[in-house]
Amino acid sequence: MRINLIGKDEFPYLIPSGTYYDSGDYDTVMTKALDTAAFDDLLKERDQLRSQGLLAGIGISTCLEPSGGNSSFEPLFNPKNKTTTWMDSCLVRVDLSGAVTALMGTSTSGQAHETMVSTVIGEVLQIEPDGIRVLHADSLNALPSNSPVGSRMAIMLGGAAAGAAKKIKHKLLQIAAHNLGVAVEALVYEDGQVQATHNPALKLSWDALVEIAHRHFHKLPEGMEPGLQEKFVWEVPTGGMLPTDDGRVQMYPCHSFESHVVLASIDPETCKVTVRKYVCGHDCGVMISPDVVHGMTYGGIAHGLGAALMEKFAFSTEGQLLSGTFMDYLLPTSAEVPAITIVDHCTPSPLTEFGQKGSGEAGYLGSPAAIASAVNDALSTQGAHIDHLPMTPQAIWTALSEARSVKASNTVN
Repeated sequence: MRINLIGKDEFPYLIPSGTYYDSGDYDTVMTKALDTAAFDDLLKERDQLRSQGLLAGIGISTCLEPSGGNSSFEPLFNPKNKTTTWMDSCLVRVDLSGAVTALMGTSTSGQAHETMVSTVIGEVLQIEPDGIRVLHADSLNALPSNSPVGSRMAIMLGGAAAGAAKKIKHKLLQIAAHNLGVAVEALVYEDGQVQATHNPALKLSWDALVEIAHRHFHKLPEGMEPGLQEKFVWEVPTGGMLPTDDGRVQMYPCHSFESHVVLASIDPETCKVTVRKYVCGHDCGVMISPDVVHGMTYGGIAHGLGAALMEKFAFSTEGQLLSGTFMDYLLPTSAEVPAITIVDHCTPSPLTEFGQKGSGEAGYLGSPAAIASAVNDALSTQGAHIDHLPMTPQAIWTALSEARSVKASNTVN
């Protein structure tokens, strides 16, 4: 598997379809995952389980998570569609009391956009993010934006929030320069306060700057509007281009990487699969909100377990849905999801504000393949193999029965 991994010194890496992979260190991520799983000991544990009469196997998968989104695929599939932007934006305002409010144009469904936006603004303005309010714009007052798909919001909305906060910061520096009688270049911004580099006593506090911006028009630089409100629209870093004549196109700007290692066992009597150990090596660049990233990764792996072992839309030969309730459409619960170890690695993207990449689909992309590989490794001792998902107890029983029939037939012949 390692021979197919792109080396860390080969980035940016151009693939035949026209997309550049921005950055990565795939071999190190995989090594971290294998080391954390104690792979040599894992092999011994697998063999010990087999000696106890269980079917046991190890599965490994690696995958990329394209992130950031780009509209260039639309004209590729529909030449009449000339869309070349998939922007996102953020508006930041500071009121007279000094409170910061951010407005975003997209909705959230559990990805914690509010946490990410407040963290980014807090980082740029060097203020506590806990006090920053983040609001959703309604459909009549929405900002220029697209949907939170394609693991794009840390890149796009994060970039927009940083851009708007930087404009606020620049305006504060201009106000300070005008009132302190020094050039902007001779000032330093720290923790919301601006002071002269050559004379630390020459300074203006956050509250003083906000007061000037809102109430002292006579102290503003000529031509500057009063108040503190800025909007920034962030475009896809590699966007804005139509496909080339030969169909090549830069799809996503950033690419995260995952490596999954799984140990699973099968009860030969019930054909039930138990995932005994799970390690995920994960590199999504700089994590703006590590707890959020880890939470999405845990949830993604749980979803992947369901896809690999349980979830199936079953239909009769007449087309009648047979799995229309949760009595028949099974989902993993806390009883089925194992303890999951996530190993972080950071290869910053050169294309984004903080080096962040997307992680909204982390965990789910690689987990079904790793779990399925572990199941097939377990079945291989019986000469069985499954090439479709989900690998339900019924599917495993069928595969084992067919393998026994083939073995019996070969023995007779």
